[in-house]
Amino acid sequence: MEVDIVTLANLLLCLAIVALGLLGYRRSKHTLPLMLAVVFALFGVSHLLILLSLFDDLEMVVFAIRVVGYALVIYLLYHYVQVLDIF
Repeated sequence: MEVDIVTLANLLLCLAIVALGLLGYRRSKHTLPLMLAVVFALFGVSHLLILLSLFDDLEMVVFAIRVVGYALVIYLLYHYVQVLDIF
């Protein structure tokens, strides 16, 4: 089995962001770092499925995971902009 180095790097970076998000939540009790950790955990799962060569069988699952992840990012940024009353 050949490992795609780009996908592996993406997975490791996602895991680092998840760890930092959980640490940020633990220290601040703000939900933003926790929600970002959830988003990047979803992206990490999609990368893991690709690394495990399950993408062909679960292509729609990977697609759905990524759509949910991006939708959560959009929601978080929208909510953050509303709280700051920027626009």
